[in-house]
Amino acid sequence: MTVGAIAAPSSRVRALRWAVPVLVAVVAVRVAGWAASTYLVGVFHDDGVYALLARAIASGDGFHYTQLPGAPAATHYPPLYPLVLAALWRIAPDFPHNLTTLLGLNSLCVGAAAVGWWRFASARLAWSAAAAGGAALFATLASPTLALSGALLSESLFLALLWPALLLCEEEADGAHRRPPWRAGLAIGALMLVRTHALALLVGLLIVLGWHRRWRDVAWVGAVALAVQLPWLVWAHAASPHVTAPLDGAYGSYLGWFRTGLMEGGAPFLLATARANAAECWLLLQDRLALGLPDSLHLVAVVIAVAAVVLGGVSMAHRARVTVAFLVTYVAILLAWPYAPWRFLWAVWPLVMLFAFEGIRWAYMAAGRWRIVPAFAAALPALAFVRTELHAYATRGWRTPALQASAQIAPALAWVRINTAATDVLLGEGEPVLSLYAARKAAPPMSFTAREYLAPPDASEGSARLRAMLVAVPARYVLSLLPATQQAARALATTRPALREVARLPDSHAVVFEVVR
Repeated sequence: MTVGAIAAPSSRVRALRWAVPVLVAVVAVRVAGWAASTYLVGVFHDDGVYALLARAIASGDGFHYTQLPGAPAATHYPPLYPLVLAALWRIAPDFPHNLTTLLGLNSLCVGAAAVGWWRFASARLAWSAAAAGGAALFATLASPTLALSGALLSESLFLALLWPALLLCEEEADGAHRRPPWRAGLAIGALMLVRTHALALLVGLLIVLGWHRRWRDVAWVGAVALAVQLPWLVWAHAASPHVTAPLDGAYGSYLGWFRTGLMEGGAPFLLATARANAAECWLLLQDRLALGLPDSLHLVAVVIAVAAVVLGGVSMAHRARVTVAFLVTYVAILLAWPYAPWRFLWAVWPLVMLFAFEGIRWAYMAAGRWRIVPAFAAALPALAFVRTELHAYATRGWRTPALQASAQIAPALAWVRINTAATDVLLGEGEPVLSLYAARKAAPPMSFTAREYLAPPDASEGSARLRAMLVAVPARYVLSLLPATQQAARALATTRPALREVARLPDSHAVVFEVVR
């Protein structure tokens, strides 16, 4: 065999290694860009607040809620995603015409996430370049990821940065070099500035390092991650003014909100939250993995999928220990957090699929001559999942929630534009929409507490919360889309401040109340 014959395959392999990630990136960015479309920003609340913060930063008003009276400091949301949006806002400042540019950031993040998936599978799990590329596109371009990337939400940036952070953490856990693990701490700290729940990665790495009694490295990782977080933590503590008490749940500290709920409800509250979130996650998995199957097979399909994820964790335990510890810790936080878990689950959906793929691959290789058994079992949820995705792509179903919410709030937005002055302050559900599209200062009608996730406020408590908000916020109108809020508002007809019904909006369930002080 000649030297040329040996070199040719090697060059083809190198070309393939370069071509696959480029192809993955191009396809992922193009599909994510196609999947995104303009919508009323703010219908998911967080997306509107991110846009408002980006506008405030780009306009020179700093990291403050300029849509709220008094422009209090924005201590609720980690700063990295709004800062990146603000840079784009400076380039394209004409809202809402700049929405395509802002969503383009998420499309690029989806492309980066797909390449990160490919890199992780090929580098840590020894997948072939082609297999990793195809699976990366299948996992990353699933409708859960497209639903998040099609809104101004931080999950796309989180997912893009998660994969390189996982690779760095795995390298540090391997202990193949003697230098301090500052890179892993830096990556974790940056990821926590996108989404606070990235704390799970810090915990995962510390668990692995501590298991091997590498206490010096534990200290290094913790110190560097804290150093990255420190400017944000110091600013969040010292910045003023802080939001008033009724607004603290929606716009104040995450930790304070959760701590208050835990202090009020104790261990029973935590356990009940975990049960509710586990049940909700089960339903979410059914929607993805059992569509079109007979009812009798729903349980079977989900159990097979969960078993595949668990087997994937077992298979990865020696090659990707930090990743396994991260996902376990992340799921624990998801279950304990008193909020609907769909965003938290969808944020790591490509990682969950990696675990499932690896579990199926491990079972198939271990089964020997009985490989038909795991292949047949995996086909059940896989076919249902493919059917779900084909339907979502045919209908662009990930847009449905935003379109429905936009249609619900559009009449209220039109009423505000016609009937209120620029100086009027409003209370209402979907208040970021009113601030972005009608340029009014607006706040939610009631305080938001952790315990209401399990026990919504009754009529008397709702009225008390609405009254407290009216005292704290100098609102002139209350626009309510929800029957519970409307009931609370009508109960304040004879108090001071009082609410007087002035309009019921056609083609909507919205009711407008004027504040009488």
